[in-house]
Amino acid sequence: MSNVKEKMDIFFDYRAPSTVVGVEEYRRGYIELKKRGVKIRVLTEITKENVKDCKELIKLVSELRHLDGIIGGMVVNESEYLATTVLRKSKPSTQAIYSDVKEVVEQERYIFETLWNAGTPADKKIREIEEGSVTIEPATIIENDPDEIIKQIR
Repeated sequence: MSNVKEKMDIFFDYRAPSTVVGVEEYRRGYIELKKRGVKIRVLTEITKENVKDCKELIKLVSELRHLDGIIGGMVVNESEYLATTVLRKSKPSTQAIYSDVKEVVEQERYIFETLWNAGTPADKKIREIEEGSVTIEPATIIENDPDEIIKQIR
């Protein structure tokens, strides 16, 4: 991913924030990219177990969002795509899939954008975890079953 010019989009599972902040080579890489003015967007699953690492990760990236259930990881820039299926806590990835084929990169950018748009801002998710509250999104639900209404309120 050394060819990134303006933008690097990444998603990875809940184990990866510890790797980014804990493995010095990765941490330095993010810092260098940000110094060069690269916009780094990261999408991950923020949990009680990784919230501390996610707070550190926020300092290394341009924007961080949460999405439940992310598996594996991938990164896409203007001309390259890199993915992994094996992520281990606080350890670099050892297996990867790489492509610089234009159509593959375009497809992966589309997939990232779709997931990104479904994500929740990190500060909101972190607040929910730390305060034990859940933000209820405005919605219109028509429900006649009292048990289901109580379940939705909970």
